[in-house]
Amino acid sequence: MEVGDAVVADVLLDGKVVARLDHQSALPGLKKPPAMVFALHAGMKQLRLRGKATLAGKTSPFDRAWTVRDMAPLSAPLYDQRKSWIDRVAATEGVGSGPAKTSPGSKPAKAALQELEKRMGVPLPDMLKVLEQWDVNFGDSYFLPVAQMSTVTRLLLGEWDYKEKGEDGLGQILTPSVRARYDRSLAVFVEVGDGLGAMAWDPAGVRRGEPSNTWGDAGNPGAQPATPNQGVWYWLHQDSLHKPRLLLDDDYRPKTAEAAFTHVVQRFALSHFDSPQNDGELVVDTANPRSNLLQLHFEEPRKPRLWLRSYDYNYSLY
Repeated sequence: MEVGDAVVADVLLDGKVVARLDHQSALPGLKKPPAMVFALHAGMKQLRLRGKATLAGKTSPFDRAWTVRDMAPLSAPLYDQRKSWIDRVAATEGVGSGPAKTSPGSKPAKAALQELEKRMGVPLPDMLKVLEQWDVNFGDSYFLPVAQMSTVTRLLLGEWDYKEKGEDGLGQILTPSVRARYDRSLAVFVEVGDGLGAMAWDPAGVRRGEPSNTWGDAGNPGAQPATPNQGVWYWLHQDSLHKPRLLLDDDYRPKTAEAAFTHVVQRFALSHFDSPQNDGELVVDTANPRSNLLQLHFEEPRKPRLWLRSYDYNYSLY
């Protein structure tokens, strides 16, 4: 919806009105705080929106219903807080995991992690200890073994074959602040797909008001510093190497290490199951302990579209 557009609609679950949406868009892009919140319940069959939309000054009625498919049977293992993070991940469909392997002649993972911490010069997140003992992958994409971890800059110049100078060199495509971030950041996860990407940890954290660089995030307040020495997790990709995408919570503070690791599982495992099978299906996840993020979009005033964004591959809200 563009600035000035508005929508007023009843939300019906299985024929019962459960909420009323009354919203006028005041800023471009999307915001993390939702325009409204209502409860989902396991076993629901249909969600319906009935109301009026005002787009570009023209008001039209609409009435649209979707058949609901719940991802909970697939996602529930990941959110079972009675188990450790690695046990939850190992039980999630689409994840490959097993005991970490030590290459002949290489240092044990614990010693490698201690050496890495000394080399980085800062205390490393405790979640990295999981990777001392476990290999976790999603097809060709994977958490790096501790012995192979390095700064983002070393990853770019080494494994990814970037050059320091020249037309496509890091000195040309990166601003000084982004280059400094890559120099001090630890690459932890590598994405292999349509180009190369990675998730990394910057021990310096964020500057107040720093843009998150996530798609559709215009008009939002920017990053807010959080716990000292916690740092910030972020994604980088070859398509937008100059704009690392920060992993921030609903208050725009850096996500915890466990939340960042879980986000990887959501992006690379659960995102394979959240696509509707047709235009009349709405996918939800009642097992997710966080609110499901549903985006409303109008292809035209009488044709609303509603879909789950919680596991969206590109828009890293969750």
